Amino acid sequence: MNYTNPLYGRRILHVMSPVRWRSTKFMHQADSNYKVMVKTIKWLPDCHHYVLVPKNNSIPPLGDNVTIIPFPYAGSVLFNRGYFDSKALLKSFDFQKHDIDFIFNHQPELTYNVYNALLTGRIGMSVDAFNFFHWVDCEKSKPVSGYPAGFFRQLEAIDLSYKSYFHSPASMEYLKSNWSKVPHTSLGVDDTVMKEKINFFPLGVGNPTEPEPFSLPNKKILVFNHRWNATTGIKKLIKYTEDLDRDEWLIWITDSDAKKPKAGAPAPSWMKVQNLPSGGQYRYLLDNCYASICFVDDYMTWNLSAQDTLKIGRPSLIYKHPTMKYVLGDDYPLYFKDKKSFVDSLDNLPDKLDWDLPDHDKQFKTNLLTDLENACKGKKKRIMREPGNGVEWLYHILQDNGYKKNLLYNSHPNLYLSNTWEKIRLWCLEKGALDDPTSQYTKLFIPDENREAVEKIVKDSGQTFGESKKNPNFLQIKNKWW
Repeated sequence: MNYTNPLYGRRILHVMSPVRWRSTKFMHQADSNYKVMVKTIKWLPDCHHYVLVPKNNSIPPLGDNVTIIPFPYAGSVLFNRGYFDSKALLKSFDFQKHDIDFIFNHQPELTYNVYNALLTGRIGMSVDAFNFFHWVDCEKSKPVSGYPAGFFRQLEAIDLSYKSYFHSPASMEYLKSNWSKVPHTSLGVDDTVMKEKINFFPLGVGNPTEPEPFSLPNKKILVFNHRWNATTGIKKLIKYTEDLDRDEWLIWITDSDAKKPKAGAPAPSWMKVQNLPSGGQYRYLLDNCYASICFVDDYMTWNLSAQDTLKIGRPSLIYKHPTMKYVLGDDYPLYFKDKKSFVDSLDNLPDKLDWDLPDHDKQFKTNLLTDLENACKGKKKRIMREPGNGVEWLYHILQDNGYKKNLLYNSHPNLYLSNTWEKIRLWCLEKGALDDPTSQYTKLFIPDENREAVEKIVKDSGQTFGESKKNPNFLQIKNKWW
Protein backbone atom coordinates (compact mmCIF):
# COMPACT_ATOMS: atom_id res chain seq x y z
CA MET A 1 0.00 0.00 0.00
CA ASN A 2 1.19 3.48 -0.87
CA TYR A 3 0.38 5.78 2.08
CA THR A 4 1.61 8.80 0.11
CA ASN A 5 -0.96 8.25 -2.65
CA PRO A 6 -3.50 11.13 -2.32
CA LEU A 7 -6.20 8.63 -3.29
CA TYR A 8 -5.26 6.16 -0.54
CA GLY A 9 -8.33 4.95 1.35
CA ARG A 10 -10.86 6.83 -0.77
CA ARG A 11 -14.15 4.97 -1.15
CA ILE A 12 -15.83 4.61 -4.53
CA LEU A 13 -19.39 3.52 -5.33
CA HIS A 14 -19.66 1.88 -8.77
CA VAL A 15 -23.07 2.07 -10.46
CA MET A 16 -22.97 -0.29 -13.42
CA SER A 17 -24.71 -0.24 -16.77
CA PRO A 18 -25.33 -3.95 -17.42
CA VAL A 19 -26.22 -4.26 -21.11
CA ARG A 20 -25.53 -7.92 -21.97
CA TRP A 21 -28.18 -10.31 -20.69
CA ARG A 22 -29.15 -13.88 -21.52
CA SER A 23 -32.65 -14.26 -20.14
CA THR A 24 -32.19 -13.11 -16.49
CA LYS A 25 -28.45 -13.78 -16.34
CA PHE A 26 -25.97 -10.92 -16.63
CA MET A 27 -23.27 -11.90 -19.15
CA HIS A 28 -20.43 -9.93 -17.58
CA GLN A 29 -17.73 -11.57 -19.73
CA ALA A 30 -19.34 -10.09 -22.87
CA ASP A 31 -20.24 -6.71 -21.41
CA SER A 32 -17.85 -3.92 -22.47
CA ASN A 33 -19.26 -1.53 -19.86
CA TYR A 34 -18.42 -4.04 -17.12
CA LYS A 35 -14.87 -4.37 -18.49
CA VAL A 36 -14.37 -0.61 -18.23
CA MET A 37 -15.49 -0.72 -14.61
CA VAL A 38 -12.99 -3.50 -13.86
CA LYS A 39 -10.19 -1.42 -15.42
CA THR A 40 -10.91 1.49 -13.11
CA ILE A 41 -10.83 -0.83 -10.07
CA LYS A 42 -7.45 -2.27 -11.11
CA TRP A 43 -6.02 1.22 -11.57
CA LEU A 44 -7.07 2.22 -8.04
CA PRO A 45 -5.69 -0.52 -5.74
CA ASP A 46 -5.37 1.91 -2.81
CA CYS A 47 -9.10 2.68 -2.79
CA HIS A 48 -12.04 0.67 -1.50
CA HIS A 49 -14.69 -0.13 -4.11
CA TYR A 50 -18.38 -0.80 -3.52
CA VAL A 51 -19.76 -2.44 -6.67
CA LEU A 52 -23.50 -2.74 -7.28
CA VAL A 53 -23.82 -6.04 -9.16
CA PRO A 54 -27.02 -7.56 -10.67
CA LYS A 55 -28.76 -9.92 -8.25
CA ASN A 56 -28.60 -13.68 -8.79
CA ASN A 57 -25.49 -13.29 -10.92
CA SER A 58 -21.87 -13.99 -10.11
CA ILE A 59 -18.74 -12.17 -11.21
CA PRO A 60 -15.12 -13.18 -10.54
CA PRO A 61 -13.45 -11.94 -7.33
CA LEU A 62 -12.11 -8.43 -7.84
CA GLY A 63 -9.77 -8.12 -4.86
CA ASP A 64 -9.62 -7.63 -1.09
CA ASN A 65 -10.45 -3.97 -1.53
CA VAL A 66 -13.76 -4.64 -3.30
CA THR A 67 -17.17 -5.17 -1.68
CA ILE A 68 -19.76 -6.78 -3.94
CA ILE A 69 -23.34 -5.60 -3.31
CA PRO A 70 -26.25 -7.47 -4.97
CA PHE A 71 -28.50 -4.85 -6.54
CA PRO A 72 -31.86 -5.06 -8.40
CA TYR A 73 -30.92 -3.72 -11.81
CA ALA A 74 -33.62 -4.12 -14.43
CA GLY A 75 -32.75 -6.92 -16.87
CA SER A 76 -33.24 -4.58 -19.81
CA VAL A 77 -30.89 -2.09 -21.42
CA LEU A 78 -33.71 0.40 -22.03
CA PHE A 79 -35.34 -0.01 -18.61
CA ASN A 80 -32.01 0.61 -16.87
CA ARG A 81 -31.74 4.05 -18.46
CA GLY A 82 -34.65 5.30 -16.38
CA TYR A 83 -34.96 2.97 -13.39
CA PHE A 84 -32.96 3.08 -10.16
CA ASP A 85 -34.02 1.46 -6.88
CA SER A 86 -32.99 4.12 -4.34
CA LYS A 87 -34.42 2.20 -1.40
CA ALA A 88 -32.35 -0.87 -2.28
CA LEU A 89 -29.21 1.28 -2.34
CA LEU A 90 -29.91 2.69 1.10
CA LYS A 91 -30.67 -0.77 2.51
CA SER A 92 -27.20 -1.86 1.39
CA PHE A 93 -25.39 0.84 3.36
CA ASP A 94 -25.27 2.00 6.94
CA PHE A 95 -23.73 5.45 6.96
CA GLN A 96 -22.87 5.09 10.62
CA LYS A 97 -20.36 2.54 9.29
CA HIS A 98 -19.67 3.55 5.70
CA ASP A 99 -18.50 6.50 3.64
CA ILE A 100 -18.42 7.28 -0.07
CA ASP A 101 -16.00 9.76 -1.65
CA PHE A 102 -16.74 9.23 -5.34
CA ILE A 103 -19.48 7.81 -7.52
CA PHE A 104 -18.36 6.06 -10.70
CA ASN A 105 -21.59 6.00 -12.70
CA HIS A 106 -21.77 4.05 -15.96
CA GLN A 107 -25.43 5.00 -16.48
CA PRO A 108 -25.15 8.82 -16.35
CA GLU A 109 -28.88 9.39 -16.78
CA LEU A 110 -29.28 8.14 -13.20
CA THR A 111 -26.85 10.61 -11.59
CA TYR A 112 -29.60 12.65 -9.96
CA ASN A 113 -31.28 9.47 -8.67
CA VAL A 114 -28.07 8.27 -7.03
CA TYR A 115 -27.36 11.65 -5.43
CA ASN A 116 -30.97 11.91 -4.25
CA ALA A 117 -30.73 8.50 -2.56
CA LEU A 118 -27.45 9.33 -0.82
CA LEU A 119 -28.65 12.71 0.41
CA THR A 120 -31.78 11.04 1.76
CA GLY A 121 -29.41 8.83 3.74
CA ARG A 122 -27.65 11.96 5.07
CA ILE A 123 -24.48 11.58 3.02
CA GLY A 124 -23.32 13.05 -0.25
CA MET A 125 -22.58 16.71 0.36
CA SER A 126 -18.90 16.10 -0.41
CA VAL A 127 -19.33 13.17 -2.82
CA ASP A 128 -18.11 13.80 -6.39
CA ALA A 129 -19.68 12.04 -9.36
CA PHE A 130 -17.63 10.72 -12.28
CA ASN A 131 -19.80 9.68 -15.23
CA PHE A 132 -18.81 7.33 -18.04
CA PHE A 133 -20.82 7.77 -21.23
CA HIS A 134 -20.84 4.47 -23.09
CA TRP A 135 -23.50 5.82 -25.45
CA VAL A 136 -24.94 9.20 -26.40
CA ASP A 137 -28.66 9.76 -26.75
CA CYS A 138 -29.44 11.14 -30.20
CA GLU A 139 -31.56 10.35 -33.23
CA LYS A 140 -29.03 7.84 -34.58
CA SER A 141 -28.77 5.87 -31.34
CA LYS A 142 -32.48 5.55 -30.64
CA PRO A 143 -33.55 1.91 -30.35
CA VAL A 144 -36.85 2.61 -32.14
CA SER A 145 -38.39 5.67 -33.76
CA GLY A 146 -40.49 7.69 -31.38
CA TYR A 147 -38.43 6.66 -28.36
CA PRO A 148 -38.45 9.63 -25.94
CA ALA A 149 -35.41 11.88 -26.01
CA GLY A 150 -33.18 11.32 -23.00
CA PHE A 151 -30.25 13.59 -23.77
CA PHE A 152 -31.50 16.26 -21.37
CA ARG A 153 -30.86 13.78 -18.56
CA GLN A 154 -27.37 13.28 -19.96
CA LEU A 155 -26.80 17.03 -19.93
CA GLU A 156 -28.08 17.10 -16.35
CA ALA A 157 -25.61 14.34 -15.48
CA ILE A 158 -22.69 16.35 -16.86
CA ASP A 159 -23.84 19.39 -14.91
CA LEU A 160 -24.04 17.40 -11.65
CA SER A 161 -20.72 15.63 -12.17
CA TYR A 162 -17.19 16.59 -11.21
CA LYS A 163 -16.07 15.03 -14.50
CA SER A 164 -17.88 13.20 -17.28
CA TYR A 165 -15.99 11.00 -19.72
CA PHE A 166 -16.74 10.35 -23.38
CA HIS A 167 -14.87 7.97 -25.66
CA SER A 168 -13.83 10.65 -28.13
CA PRO A 169 -14.76 14.09 -29.50
CA ALA A 170 -17.13 12.30 -31.90
CA SER A 171 -19.52 11.89 -28.96
CA MET A 172 -19.83 15.66 -28.69
CA GLU A 173 -21.01 15.86 -32.27
CA TYR A 174 -23.72 13.27 -31.61
CA LEU A 175 -24.84 15.23 -28.55
CA LYS A 176 -24.97 18.47 -30.55
CA SER A 177 -26.99 16.75 -33.30
CA ASN A 178 -30.04 16.76 -31.02
CA TRP A 179 -30.53 20.42 -31.93
CA SER A 180 -29.82 20.08 -35.64
CA LYS A 181 -33.37 19.27 -36.78
CA VAL A 182 -35.69 19.54 -33.78
CA PRO A 183 -36.02 22.88 -31.94
CA HIS A 184 -35.61 21.50 -28.44
CA THR A 185 -35.84 23.86 -25.49
CA SER A 186 -32.55 25.61 -24.82
CA LEU A 187 -31.62 28.40 -22.44
CA GLY A 188 -28.79 29.44 -24.73
CA VAL A 189 -26.30 29.57 -21.86
CA ASP A 190 -22.55 29.56 -22.39
CA ASP A 191 -21.26 25.98 -22.46
CA THR A 192 -17.83 26.86 -21.00
CA VAL A 193 -18.67 25.30 -17.64
CA MET A 194 -19.96 22.17 -19.38
CA LYS A 195 -16.72 21.82 -21.36
CA GLU A 196 -14.68 22.07 -18.18
CA LYS A 197 -16.52 19.06 -16.82
CA ILE A 198 -15.79 16.85 -19.85
CA ASN A 199 -12.82 14.55 -20.38
CA PHE A 200 -12.23 11.42 -22.47
CA PHE A 201 -11.82 7.72 -21.83
CA PRO A 202 -10.48 6.09 -25.00
CA LEU A 203 -10.44 2.31 -24.61
CA GLY A 204 -7.75 -0.19 -25.54
CA VAL A 205 -8.26 -3.94 -25.76
CA GLY A 206 -5.55 -5.05 -23.32
CA ASN A 207 -3.28 -8.03 -23.73
CA PRO A 208 -4.63 -10.93 -25.83
CA THR A 209 -5.01 -14.38 -24.28
CA GLU A 210 -3.00 -17.41 -25.35
CA PRO A 211 -4.48 -19.20 -28.42
CA GLU A 212 -6.48 -22.39 -27.84
CA PRO A 213 -6.47 -24.47 -31.06
CA PHE A 214 -9.68 -25.99 -32.42
CA SER A 215 -10.85 -27.24 -35.79
CA LEU A 216 -11.45 -24.56 -38.44
CA PRO A 217 -12.93 -24.84 -41.96
CA ASN A 218 -10.46 -24.90 -44.85
CA LYS A 219 -11.57 -21.53 -46.19
CA LYS A 220 -10.53 -17.89 -46.11
CA ILE A 221 -12.33 -16.74 -42.98
CA LEU A 222 -13.48 -13.14 -42.58
CA VAL A 223 -14.40 -12.54 -38.93
CA PHE A 224 -17.18 -10.09 -38.10
CA ASN A 225 -16.50 -9.68 -34.37
CA HIS A 226 -19.12 -7.04 -33.62
CA ARG A 227 -22.63 -7.02 -32.21
CA TRP A 228 -25.30 -8.00 -34.67
CA ASN A 229 -27.48 -4.92 -35.03
CA ALA A 230 -28.22 -2.10 -37.44
CA THR A 231 -25.60 0.31 -36.06
CA THR A 232 -22.75 -2.13 -36.71
CA GLY A 233 -23.49 -2.05 -40.46
CA ILE A 234 -24.95 -5.54 -40.97
CA LYS A 235 -26.79 -4.44 -44.13
CA LYS A 236 -23.51 -3.39 -45.74
CA LEU A 237 -21.85 -6.56 -44.46
CA ILE A 238 -24.41 -8.72 -46.25
CA LYS A 239 -24.40 -6.60 -49.40
CA TYR A 240 -20.60 -6.43 -49.70
CA THR A 241 -20.00 -10.15 -49.08
CA GLU A 242 -22.97 -11.88 -50.72
CA ASP A 243 -21.15 -12.28 -54.07
CA LEU A 244 -17.99 -13.86 -52.65
CA ASP A 245 -17.27 -17.45 -53.72
CA ARG A 246 -18.80 -19.61 -50.96
CA ASP A 247 -16.29 -22.39 -51.58
CA GLU A 248 -13.40 -19.99 -51.01
CA TRP A 249 -14.71 -17.55 -48.39
CA LEU A 250 -16.52 -17.89 -45.07
CA ILE A 251 -18.04 -15.02 -43.07
CA TRP A 252 -17.85 -15.87 -39.36
CA ILE A 253 -20.18 -13.95 -37.02
CA THR A 254 -19.13 -14.10 -33.36
CA ASP A 255 -22.41 -12.77 -31.92
CA SER A 256 -24.91 -15.59 -31.41
CA ASP A 257 -27.76 -13.05 -31.45
CA ALA A 258 -27.33 -13.05 -35.23
CA LYS A 259 -29.44 -16.23 -35.25
CA LYS A 260 -32.40 -14.56 -33.59
CA PRO A 261 -35.17 -12.72 -35.45
CA LYS A 262 -35.33 -10.10 -32.68
CA ALA A 263 -31.92 -8.86 -33.83
CA GLY A 264 -33.70 -7.15 -36.74
CA ALA A 265 -32.70 -9.53 -39.51
CA PRO A 266 -31.03 -12.88 -38.83
CA ALA A 267 -27.72 -13.62 -40.52
CA PRO A 268 -28.02 -15.29 -43.94
CA SER A 269 -27.67 -19.08 -43.91
CA TRP A 270 -24.36 -18.91 -45.80
CA MET A 271 -22.71 -17.10 -42.87
CA LYS A 272 -21.39 -19.04 -39.89
CA VAL A 273 -22.72 -17.84 -36.54
CA GLN A 274 -20.76 -19.10 -33.55
CA ASN A 275 -19.88 -17.38 -30.30
CA LEU A 276 -16.68 -19.06 -29.10
CA PRO A 277 -16.75 -20.36 -25.50
CA SER A 278 -13.31 -19.10 -24.52
CA GLY A 279 -11.00 -16.17 -25.11
CA GLY A 280 -8.31 -18.62 -26.21
CA GLN A 281 -10.46 -19.95 -29.07
CA TYR A 282 -11.35 -16.42 -30.12
CA ARG A 283 -7.62 -15.60 -30.21
CA TYR A 284 -6.96 -18.75 -32.29
CA LEU A 285 -9.70 -17.72 -34.74
CA LEU A 286 -8.13 -14.26 -35.16
CA ASP A 287 -4.65 -15.80 -35.54
CA ASN A 288 -5.87 -18.01 -38.38
CA CYS A 289 -8.50 -15.93 -40.14
CA TYR A 290 -7.84 -14.15 -43.41
CA ALA A 291 -8.85 -10.84 -41.79
CA SER A 292 -11.41 -9.32 -39.46
CA ILE A 293 -13.93 -6.90 -40.94
CA CYS A 294 -15.77 -3.88 -39.57
CA PHE A 295 -18.77 -2.28 -41.29
CA VAL A 296 -19.96 0.29 -38.75
CA ASP A 297 -21.37 3.00 -40.98
CA ASP A 298 -23.67 5.01 -38.73
CA TYR A 299 -23.77 5.77 -35.01
CA MET A 300 -20.44 5.01 -33.28
CA THR A 301 -18.64 6.73 -30.41
CA TRP A 302 -15.91 4.06 -30.04
CA ASN A 303 -14.96 0.57 -31.18
CA LEU A 304 -13.09 -2.11 -29.24
CA SER A 305 -13.57 -5.03 -31.62
CA ALA A 306 -11.79 -3.25 -34.48
CA GLN A 307 -8.62 -3.27 -32.37
CA ASP A 308 -8.60 -6.99 -31.49
CA THR A 309 -6.98 -8.29 -34.67
CA LEU A 310 -4.51 -5.42 -34.97
CA LYS A 311 -3.32 -6.07 -31.43
CA ILE A 312 -1.91 -9.43 -32.56
CA GLY A 313 -0.46 -8.15 -35.85
CA ARG A 314 -3.19 -9.38 -38.19
CA PRO A 315 -5.05 -7.30 -40.80
CA SER A 316 -8.47 -5.80 -40.26
CA LEU A 317 -10.57 -4.23 -43.02
CA ILE A 318 -12.35 -1.19 -41.64
CA TYR A 319 -15.16 0.88 -43.14
CA LYS A 320 -13.91 4.48 -42.95
CA HIS A 321 -16.10 6.04 -40.31
CA PRO A 322 -15.31 9.54 -38.92
CA THR A 323 -14.87 8.14 -35.38
CA MET A 324 -12.24 5.62 -36.50
CA LYS A 325 -9.55 8.30 -36.68
CA TYR A 326 -9.69 8.47 -32.88
CA VAL A 327 -9.60 4.68 -32.53
CA LEU A 328 -7.00 3.64 -35.13
CA GLY A 329 -5.58 6.87 -36.54
CA ASP A 330 -6.49 8.85 -39.63
CA ASP A 331 -3.81 7.19 -41.77
CA TYR A 332 -4.67 3.54 -41.06
CA PRO A 333 -3.89 1.73 -44.36
CA LEU A 334 -6.82 -0.74 -44.57
CA TYR A 335 -9.83 1.55 -44.63
CA PHE A 336 -12.43 0.98 -47.35
CA LYS A 337 -15.25 3.31 -48.38
CA ASP A 338 -17.46 1.28 -50.74
CA LYS A 339 -18.03 -2.24 -52.07
CA LYS A 340 -15.43 -1.94 -54.82
CA SER A 341 -12.64 -0.82 -52.49
CA PHE A 342 -13.63 -3.58 -50.05
CA VAL A 343 -13.44 -6.33 -52.70
CA ASP A 344 -10.22 -4.89 -54.14
CA SER A 345 -8.67 -4.91 -50.67
CA LEU A 346 -9.39 -8.62 -50.27
CA ASP A 347 -6.94 -9.35 -53.08
CA ASN A 348 -4.16 -7.27 -51.53
CA LEU A 349 -4.20 -8.00 -47.82
CA PRO A 350 -0.88 -8.60 -46.07
CA ASP A 351 -0.52 -11.73 -43.97
CA LYS A 352 0.87 -9.58 -41.13
CA LEU A 353 0.20 -5.97 -40.27
CA ASP A 354 2.38 -4.16 -37.77
CA TRP A 355 0.20 -1.21 -36.81
CA ASP A 356 0.88 0.70 -33.60
CA LEU A 357 -2.41 1.31 -31.88
CA PRO A 358 -2.53 4.45 -29.72
CA ASP A 359 -2.13 3.63 -26.03
CA HIS A 360 -5.76 4.38 -25.25
CA ASP A 361 -5.78 2.81 -21.80
CA LYS A 362 -2.76 4.84 -20.72
CA GLN A 363 -4.52 8.04 -21.76
CA PHE A 364 -7.73 6.98 -20.01
CA LYS A 365 -5.85 6.10 -16.82
CA THR A 366 -3.92 9.39 -16.85
CA ASN A 367 -7.11 11.40 -17.34
CA LEU A 368 -8.96 9.56 -14.58
CA LEU A 369 -6.22 9.65 -11.93
CA THR A 370 -5.45 13.32 -12.61
CA ASP A 371 -9.12 14.25 -12.26
CA LEU A 372 -9.50 12.21 -9.06
CA GLU A 373 -6.47 13.86 -7.47
CA ASN A 374 -7.81 17.29 -8.44
CA ALA A 375 -11.15 16.33 -6.90
CA CYS A 376 -9.35 15.48 -3.64
CA LYS A 377 -7.76 18.93 -3.68
CA GLY A 378 -11.21 20.38 -4.18
CA LYS A 379 -12.52 18.50 -1.13
CA LYS A 380 -9.72 20.02 0.91
CA LYS A 381 -10.80 23.53 -0.09
CA ARG A 382 -14.38 22.76 0.96
CA ILE A 383 -13.31 22.14 4.57
CA MET A 384 -13.30 25.80 5.59
CA ARG A 385 -12.93 25.29 9.35
CA GLU A 386 -12.26 22.60 11.93
CA PRO A 387 -15.40 20.53 12.60
CA GLY A 388 -16.61 20.45 16.19
CA ASN A 389 -15.65 16.84 16.88
CA GLY A 390 -12.58 16.62 14.65
CA VAL A 391 -9.97 16.55 17.41
CA GLU A 392 -12.04 14.05 19.40
CA TRP A 393 -12.05 11.69 16.41
CA LEU A 394 -8.26 12.04 16.09
CA TYR A 395 -7.91 11.18 19.78
CA HIS A 396 -9.92 7.96 19.42
CA ILE A 397 -8.15 7.03 16.19
CA LEU A 398 -4.84 7.34 18.03
CA GLN A 399 -6.23 4.77 20.52
CA ASP A 400 -6.67 2.35 17.58
CA ASN A 401 -10.43 2.83 17.77
CA GLY A 402 -10.97 4.07 14.23
CA TYR A 403 -14.08 2.27 12.97
CA LYS A 404 -16.63 4.96 12.12
CA LYS A 405 -19.32 3.26 14.23
CA ASN A 406 -17.00 3.37 17.26
CA LEU A 407 -16.01 6.99 16.64
CA LEU A 408 -19.67 7.98 16.55
CA TYR A 409 -20.39 5.97 19.69
CA ASN A 410 -17.97 8.32 21.47
CA SER A 411 -18.72 11.62 19.73
CA HIS A 412 -22.41 11.35 18.69
CA PRO A 413 -24.00 8.56 20.76
CA ASN A 414 -27.56 9.87 20.38
CA LEU A 415 -27.56 11.11 16.77
CA TYR A 416 -28.83 8.66 14.15
CA LEU A 417 -27.61 10.26 10.89
CA SER A 418 -25.87 13.51 9.98
CA ASN A 419 -24.21 14.86 6.86
CA THR A 420 -21.58 16.52 9.07
CA TRP A 421 -19.88 13.17 9.69
CA GLU A 422 -18.41 12.99 6.18
CA LYS A 423 -16.79 16.40 6.75
CA ILE A 424 -15.26 15.23 10.05
CA ARG A 425 -13.76 12.24 8.26
CA LEU A 426 -12.33 14.41 5.47
CA TRP A 427 -10.83 16.77 8.04
CA CYS A 428 -9.18 13.83 9.82
CA LEU A 429 -7.76 12.63 6.50
CA GLU A 430 -6.29 16.07 5.90
CA LYS A 431 -4.65 16.03 9.33
CA GLY A 432 -2.85 12.72 8.81
CA ALA A 433 -5.38 9.92 9.34
CA LEU A 434 -5.86 7.30 6.65
CA ASP A 435 -8.81 5.06 5.77
CA ASP A 436 -8.05 1.34 5.39
CA PRO A 437 -8.97 0.41 1.78
CA THR A 438 -9.16 -3.31 2.62
CA SER A 439 -11.98 -2.72 5.12
CA GLN A 440 -15.55 -2.70 3.83
CA TYR A 441 -16.35 -0.36 6.71
CA THR A 442 -14.79 3.07 7.21
CA LYS A 443 -11.74 2.35 9.40
CA LEU A 444 -9.42 5.23 10.16
CA PHE A 445 -5.87 4.81 11.46
CA ILE A 446 -2.73 6.91 11.96
CA PRO A 447 0.39 5.65 10.13
CA ASP A 448 3.59 5.78 12.16
CA GLU A 449 5.06 8.61 10.10
CA ASN A 450 2.06 10.87 10.92
CA ARG A 451 1.58 9.90 14.56
CA GLU A 452 3.70 12.61 16.17
CA ALA A 453 2.02 15.39 14.19
CA VAL A 454 -1.47 14.11 15.03
CA GLU A 455 -0.62 13.75 18.71
CA LYS A 456 0.51 17.40 18.66
CA ILE A 457 -2.83 18.51 17.19
CA VAL A 458 -4.70 16.74 20.00
CA LYS A 459 -2.38 18.11 22.70
CA ASP A 460 -2.41 21.68 21.36
CA SER A 461 -6.22 21.68 21.30
CA GLY A 462 -6.25 21.63 25.10
CA GLN A 463 -9.18 19.21 25.07
CA THR A 464 -9.38 16.13 27.27
CA PHE A 465 -11.35 13.00 26.55
CA GLY A 466 -12.41 10.01 28.59
CA GLU A 467 -11.79 6.35 27.89
CA SER A 468 -12.21 5.45 24.25
CA LYS A 469 -15.22 3.09 24.11
CA LYS A 470 -16.15 0.57 21.41
CA ASN A 471 -19.74 0.21 20.31
CA PRO A 472 -21.02 -3.18 21.55
CA ASN A 473 -23.52 -3.31 18.67
CA PHE A 474 -20.84 -3.03 16.01
CA LEU A 475 -19.77 -6.39 14.65
CA GLN A 476 -17.18 -6.65 11.92
CA ILE A 477 -18.29 -9.18 9.33
CA LYS A 478 -15.42 -10.34 7.14
CA ASN A 479 -15.84 -11.52 3.56
CA LYS A 480 -19.60 -11.18 3.65
CA TRP A 481 -22.18 -8.61 2.69
CA TRP A 482 -25.02 -8.76 5.16
